[in-house]
Amino acid sequence: MANRFKKRPLSSSQLSSWDWDKEQWYNSYILGIREPATPGMIAGNKFGDMIGTKEFPIPELQDIGTKEYKLEGNIDDIYMVGYADGYDPYKLILHENKTSDNLNRWNQKKVNEHGQLTMYLLLLYLSEKVKPEEVTVFLNFIPLERGGDMIYRLPEPAVYHQFPTKRTGVQLLQYAQYIADTVKAMDEYVKTRS
Repeated sequence: MANRFKKRPLSSSQLSSWDWDKEQWYNSYILGIREPATPGMIAGNKFGDMIGTKEFPIPELQDIGTKEYKLEGNIDDIYMVGYADGYDPYKLILHENKTSDNLNRWNQKKVNEHGQLTMYLLLLYLSEKVKPEEVTVFLNFIPLERGGDMIYRLPEPAVYHQFPTKRTGVQLLQYAQYIADTVKAMDEYVKTRS
């Protein structure tokens, strides 16, 4: 399995896929059978690309630091990578942006437990030795409207909900153990399928 991480690093989306549906994970990440993007995913990418630019209609989200800030690191032979939607290495502020037409998709509890943010802070520590307690983290939730034509759009006026969150060094250690345990389980699953 270690060689696989040289070709395709472990990511937060891969961990989410594993937790959601192991068969789907196997098809996608081992066999390379990718499911087509849904309209919601396409809209999320479209609006996500706009956030942090002068064209985005929410001025507060036009300066979120370096867009698609690459974070990488290793736990033993497990190579991991992630791309924060925005990170300012001088102010130590990290932004992750989410869109959905489900107004209840995000709340403070979900943000506080969101593994992607924990992974990003773990990678930030592994790559740049920045302690999680020093980083200000925001999850910015931008609600979308879905028309009868299945086209997603920003409401007028566009709004967002910003959830601040923190992580501790202890949480990063727990998450690192979760990663190690999960990769071990992935290895076993692949062996049973071979």
